[in-house]
Amino acid sequence: MKGSKNTATLALIASSIILLMALQIFWITNSYEKAYFNLRRETNELFRSTIMALRDSLLIKSFEEVPRDTLHEPSFTFSSRLDSTKNRSRVRMNQSVSQIQVYISSDGRKDSIQTILRPLSKQMHEGKISGGNFLFRMRADSLSADSIGYYFSKALKQAEISIPFEIKHSSFIPTPVPVGKGGSALFRPPGDDLIDDQFESRVFSNTMYSDWTRFDPVHRYAVMLSDFRPLLLFEIAPQILFSLFLTLLTSAAFVVMYRSMRTQQRLMELKNDFISNITHELKTPVTTVGVALEALKNFSGLDNPTLTKEYLDIAQNELNRLNILTDKILKTSSFENNGIEYNAEPVDLDKIVEQVLDSMKLVFEKHDVKISYEKEGTGFQLLGSVVHLTSVIYNLLDNALKYSRGIPEIQVHLLSTSDHLVLTIHDHGIGISPEYQKKVFEKFFRVPTGDVHTIKGYGLGLSYVQSVVKSHKGFIDIKSKLGTGSTFIITLPK
Repeated sequence: MKGSKNTATLALIASSIILLMALQIFWITNSYEKAYFNLRRETNELFRSTIMALRDSLLIKSFEEVPRDTLHEPSFTFSSRLDSTKNRSRVRMNQSVSQIQVYISSDGRKDSIQTILRPLSKQMHEGKISGGNFLFRMRADSLSADSIGYYFSKALKQAEISIPFEIKHSSFIPTPVPVGKGGSALFRPPGDDLIDDQFESRVFSNTMYSDWTRFDPVHRYAVMLSDFRPLLLFEIAPQILFSLFLTLLTSAAFVVMYRSMRTQQRLMELKNDFISNITHELKTPVTTVGVALEALKNFSGLDNPTLTKEYLDIAQNELNRLNILTDKILKTSSFENNGIEYNAEPVDLDKIVEQVLDSMKLVFEKHDVKISYEKEGTGFQLLGSVVHLTSVIYNLLDNALKYSRGIPEIQVHLLSTSDHLVLTIHDHGIGISPEYQKKVFEKFFRVPTGDVHTIKGYGLGLSYVQSVVKSHKGFIDIKSKLGTGSTFIITLPK
């Protein structure tokens, strides 16, 4: 039941994170597409403006002022009247070259022709020229790719856009269109529907093409931008960072929630194991005391002083066990709330070890324990609590005895260095699985053995040991292999 519940929880968490990531990807993709089309629109406008500016510049240069005495009689002339002012324009056809020259004469006054041409000529626009003869040459010229690249790069620099590009050029012969009965022909520039080499823009490629821009009916230009992806990613960097932060924050929240749930489950398991153990431990002395009192009452034990004393001693011992059990529980609660408090005093750890070994001598002899104690170095003094350090050594030796099989073997080693004392207690018992080695120091935890009552205990001893070692500014480590025994290593500063 618990496994299925955890699986369902993990599935919900994973689904939520996946959906959140999908939403973030969709959002970032839209932001990237928007940045792509904004860049394409901006570069299109800059490129078109560059081509138009170059075309206007060439158009202005096509107007030249020529002296009157250099004019020759043209092949034909035509007259027109504009703004009630007579102006004569002469068009000369030169058959030897592909060029049309248009001569415009002005009478020195500001007429309509000059007004129309003023925006096209820099000289007229600035009013430097008030009259005279002008020559306008129309040639089938094309722009230089280097010139376009130079001025377009300046435009990109002003727009704070730094990306490589390549100028594309295309030319074609316009389609002649017959006009009138005389067979004259005009040229029709092709429309966009007749252009068969349009560029296809792909949002997620690293190459971008602008629209074609016509310079004249023959020539047109486009620009190919490349390696602009870093620029777009930098532009949407806030969205990417926010998305990562939101995803990490949500994932961390889910992880904390799941770990909290697992912790609650483990605490529930520990509580149930503790209740089972403590019930068993309480039931045994209570039952023993009840049996002793019943024997005194029903089997005339009071008439036999020796038997009465024996029963009362049994009851007293069991009551002492109950007192020790409740005292351990109360002390553990106190340590958890306030920590272990003690008055530091000079302590000889070597003497404490020997005293504990002497006090447990009868217990060792009863179980035929093979125990050895070795020490290395000199000076085993430190500042600490004699009572708590004695309890630590007793707990570790008691565990080594309880969890041994056959004839117990225990090795105790004490090492003195310049800064630390290292106490090692090794047994050849049942060992501890790797997944439980960190949990043995948790309160009420006991390594599962199938039958929690096989070895008596409350799951408080090692938790107390760790608390005492930490209060002495030391640390405890465990090395164990299932079936071969365990080694507890305590390191304390001098």
